[in-house]
Amino acid sequence: MRYFGPGARIEKNSNRMKKKRLIVLSALTLALLLAEARAGEKPSVPRLGILIPESGRAESQAVKGLREGLRDLRHQEGKSLQTEIRDAKGDRSALKQEANELVRQKVRLIFTTGTRATQAAKAGTAEIPIVFNHPADPVALGLVKSLKRPGGNVTGVAAFSLQMTERRLQILKEMVPKARRVTIFYDANNRYSQENFLSVKKAAVKLKLEVEERAIKSADELRKSITNLQQGEGDTLFHIPDDLIESQADFIIEVAREKRWPTMFSDESLVTKGGLASYEPSYYQMGRVGARLADKILKGAKPQELPVERASKFDLVINLRTANAIGLSIPGDLLKRADRVIR
Repeated sequence: MRYFGPGARIEKNSNRMKKKRLIVLSALTLALLLAEARAGEKPSVPRLGILIPESGRAESQAVKGLREGLRDLRHQEGKSLQTEIRDAKGDRSALKQEANELVRQKVRLIFTTGTRATQAAKAGTAEIPIVFNHPADPVALGLVKSLKRPGGNVTGVAAFSLQMTERRLQILKEMVPKARRVTIFYDANNRYSQENFLSVKKAAVKLKLEVEERAIKSADELRKSITNLQQGEGDTLFHIPDDLIESQADFIIEVAREKRWPTMFSDESLVTKGGLASYEPSYYQMGRVGARLADKILKGAKPQELPVERASKFDLVINLRTANAIGLSIPGDLLKRADRVIR
């Protein structure tokens, strides 16, 4: 049997104390290194998601207004704010996927344009704030509970285009004093388009205009219907916002020029393509108002407490080249009032 004296026990205890001090020292060193690393980290930049159904002119103008509005409110893109754009490129089914992707990325806010993009974002999250740019009445479409107190996580800017229908029809009547009848194509499966048509019909009665209703369900049906329309004196073509109709805009414009029909659109891009005139909300200005709402939310405001704002600027665009091509003389005072004249 081996015997260890008192000296051996003292040495053993000393070694244990050294190991403990070494462990404590290592733990303190690691904690200091982690603290220094955290101190050196840059604070995460909040991300703003942008969801659009397709990169059309209205959408691009709204996004431009949003970005410039945020910049004027001292949000520096890439530094104090990062944007993530998701474009469904006209594919309605892709909107849900793109909205869910923004939710997975945990963006601080989602900016949307149009009904379907807003509905997709709303279906994807009840927590992330949503700010929309919308052409119609968001209450009627169930996007918010009321204009003053939207409720939920959604607010934004709306143009209430149905209320502007009569004004657009009045401008068409001014351009074509001899107008007798308006032909209107719309998607029979689109509830918003149906309501819009009824609004036009009511306004036409006041202006003593006949209405030629063309409810269609497919692009092929539209092309056949407009091709078979007989040209008549005093005939005009009136456009209401409708995805199906707009998918065939080039064809409609071409046929209208051949038949020498004056056309009134709700989208400036269609006038640039050869339509006669458009009267629409300024989507750029709506985007800037959306930036103001987004800024408030990023600073802590709750979307349900921010009233929905109304579009305040509408633009009249006239294509004088098209007017000359169909033999129409535009009144001088109307040209002066136009925000843009294509010559």
